[in-house]
Amino acid sequence: SVQPDMYPGNCWAFKGSQGYLVVRLSMKIYPTAFTLEHIPKTLSPTGNITSAPRNFSVYGLDDEYQEEGKLLGEYVYDQDGEPLQMFPVMV
Repeated sequence: SVQPDMYPGNCWAFKGSQGYLVVRLSMKIYPTAFTLEHIPKTLSPTGNITSAPRNFSVYGLDDEYQEEGKLLGEYVYDQDGEPLQMFPVMV
């Protein structure tokens, strides 16, 4: 399950510069926005958050085995912005 947590290092780490995450829901939904949260620079032990996601895309899938989903939006997380940022569905 996806749980909120603001402790440095307690996260889903991805190896390399790209990663993928699939979240399976119990029913079909029609999202209007997505939120992404990362610890702020002030809570980072190094004083920076260079590991925070930057460019990301969100796709809607009918099931987890679908190879191509519907693009719901392409976004950029602002590392100098608020820790919790909201991104509206673009399509």
